[in-house]
Amino acid sequence: MLIKKILIVIVFITCSGFSQVEDTTYSLTTEIGLGYSRYFTTMDYSDLNKSGFFGTLRIMWNPEHLLSIGLETGYQYLYSIDVKNIQTEFGTSNFSASMVSVPIFIAIAMKLTPNIKLIGGSGTYLLFNNGNLFGDELKSSQISIGAHAGIAYVHPLTDLISIGGELQYSYYSKIQDQCSSVCISL
Repeated sequence: MLIKKILIVIVFITCSGFSQVEDTTYSLTTEIGLGYSRYFTTMDYSDLNKSGFFGTLRIMWNPEHLLSIGLETGYQYLYSIDVKNIQTEFGTSNFSASMVSVPIFIAIAMKLTPNIKLIGGSGTYLLFNNGNLFGDELKSSQISIGAHAGIAYVHPLTDLISIGGELQYSYYSKIQDQCSSVCISL
């Protein structure tokens, strides 16, 4: 009986402790971006395709201050190569390889104006490699520490939806290469 009364008091205090007025001093936003990426590398192959798809998903906590913090992930195509009839000491073969990355980052953003913000992040890149040589499929993955920095422009369409663009530069420490990307974001 005493436990029941204590639970009723706790529920009453909990319910009365939260007001029904909406607090507008902070917000939680989800940003989705899709676009183009260009890989910069020291690999010197004429058949190397360094252009590809870029996608990002960012969840940011925006307090009343100019700085925001959140989590970011996505997909970034780095490169692919497809070479036919390679002559080796073991015979002739076709060769193909590709690499994509998936970032898992802590992201920080700072508003410069109501529509322009600087974005940066650091964390881990998951690098996925696929290849084929002499008919054998090769798959590997590795982890790289990395970072990115960028600038974004956002134009509000409604109170809940905005559209914009972002220019971003990424660095991968494991492979010591860079990538830049441009995307349209919601």
